[in-house]
Amino acid sequence: LKLIEVEVPMFKRTFIALSLTVGLSMALLGCGTDNPFDRGEDLPAGSNVNTPSATVSFAAEVKPALQACASCHSGGAGGWVYTGGVDSYTSVSSQIDLQNPSNSLILIKATGGNSHGGGALFPVSNAKYQAILNWIAQGAKNN
Repeated sequence: LKLIEVEVPMFKRTFIALSLTVGLSMALLGCGTDNPFDRGEDLPAGSNVNTPSATVSFAAEVKPALQACASCHSGGAGGWVYTGGVDSYTSVSSQIDLQNPSNSLILIKATGGNSHGGGALFPVSNAKYQAILNWIAQGAKNN
């Protein structure tokens, strides 16, 4: 297993090269993180992840959870622009479904669904996913 970092203007990618015994190599691309396998901490098994216990803050919890998105979407990858800057709330708001929070494009894409070119950023069981889901269920306020 060999880790290769490649600097491309405005983007940083990490490649994992797997060498096979016949001399062939296969590369996996990670987007938005230095380590494509580091997707944050999962919640403990059996935790009640769907019941928000406190108000979720966009600035303190949602925006940091989406930090990895900016590495690809600051340039508008996939037709969505997200820089993580002052326009973050407006940008994220365009990707949510207040009527059915789990159907929000921001969550579907973050878990690798709907042909997300950057793959999965975190699983449904992850604390980041749950914070964003709870934030949307609480009305997606700019707080």
